[in-house]
Amino acid sequence: MNTSFLKLLRCPFCAGTLSASGPEPASHQPEYGVLSCYCGRYPIVAGIPVLKKGNIGSAGQSSEEVIALIENGRHAEALFSLLTPPGLPPSPSWIHSLPSITGINRVKNFARQRAAHEWQEEAAALLADEEATACNLLDLYFSRNQNVRDYFAFRFGNGRYLVGLSFAASLAHQPDRALLDLACGCGHLTSGLVQQAEGRPVVGIDGSFFGLYVAKRWTAPQANYVCCAADASLPFPDGAFSAAFCSDAFQYFSAKATSARELKRLTRDNGVIVLFWVRNGLVEHPYAGLALPPAGYKALVADMPNRLIADSEVLARYLQNQGPALARPEKPDSLAQEPVLSIVASHRQEVLVDYDSFEGWPHARGRLDLNPLYVKEPRNGDGSLSLRRRFPSPLYEQLNEECKSYLPASVDVNETIWTDLANGKQTEEIEALVRQCVLLAIPELYGHPSRFQSRAGLIAPFLLYSLGIELCESFAWDVPI
Repeated sequence: MNTSFLKLLRCPFCAGTLSASGPEPASHQPEYGVLSCYCGRYPIVAGIPVLKKGNIGSAGQSSEEVIALIENGRHAEALFSLLTPPGLPPSPSWIHSLPSITGINRVKNFARQRAAHEWQEEAAALLADEEATACNLLDLYFSRNQNVRDYFAFRFGNGRYLVGLSFAASLAHQPDRALLDLACGCGHLTSGLVQQAEGRPVVGIDGSFFGLYVAKRWTAPQANYVCCAADASLPFPDGAFSAAFCSDAFQYFSAKATSARELKRLTRDNGVIVLFWVRNGLVEHPYAGLALPPAGYKALVADMPNRLIADSEVLARYLQNQGPALARPEKPDSLAQEPVLSIVASHRQEVLVDYDSFEGWPHARGRLDLNPLYVKEPRNGDGSLSLRRRFPSPLYEQLNEECKSYLPASVDVNETIWTDLANGKQTEEIEALVRQCVLLAIPELYGHPSRFQSRAGLIAPFLLYSLGIELCESFAWDVPI
């Protein structure tokens, strides 16, 4: 986090400016420190301001407790107070089945502390490895919940990412201000915004510190991040952003009207608001969150020129190398059967047009690598490979059916293609694979997701804003997204 970004921040509770103190107050890139305003103090952990009040740690640590660790130079402890999965089952796991009585509860608490310590030791070794990848940490963090892990690990490979790139490539260029990725999760769309920003600042906001840490360290380290509530007052002055994007999250917000008002405040009269891959409340879906009908979403931006569009149409045009068609308004009733929608709102009428062909594929801007949904299989020992599409689970396949409409089941290639990619060569074979989305730009240390079976046991009951799932600590859960 750089000091120029600090100057942009405001307290989301009192709207006051934030001043830095702590062990690195004079640094241009403070990784650990304290932010102060009229109403309180907030920690900076691993370069991420945590603008929350009350208990913020995974074991219930308060803001002041995390700040005390920072002020005493105990940075690793401050990091793990936020990074450790909450609700880890006790170690050994059989202790959980013991009755809850005095004495036994003390043993259970000790066993939970031991489990957290064991996880932190494993995570510390991973983070010390310069070759560790984002997918390595995703595997560790979500080791007991494959479905949520797959949601994040394979995100670059699915249709909602391409829909986001379509909007980013079409709408992220004018005017010349910062870009916001609201509820950014692990930074997948953020990385695409960085590629389209042409040097402008990109900011990611999420309520999950873990997701922001993955984004900052691996997925999109060029961006700045803030850990705070995504559907409440946002920590920036009026008109701070030229465009605000929100991907696959808005339907989970409980305070949708507050969020819409905040996005209007931050983009003002010449900005753009893009909410995409938003669940339609009229279409049954097991993870629709608090979805609205199309007319409900449109009403939130009724005071602005806006377009409501089916994401299936945006994806179809993207696969033809074209941006979204925003010239013609759709009536909400015509979208009643569309499962996912996008809302684009702007006072600039020139934004609401039909966008032509892209200058090169947006998903090819950056370092090309294999789509996470493909695995390599040698063929006949003759130097050729078969790249096979393989979903991580039947449930993932069911929830991402759109991928089968454009990703080929298999493609045969020559092994020399990897040498050509490493040398930056543009061959016809590579161009064909890019066109089919078999190759796409992925950050260098993101890694390739493994295919693993989740371990048996309780699932950690943590809250992730990017999924919009609120969970009760009194029961185990397993949420496929």
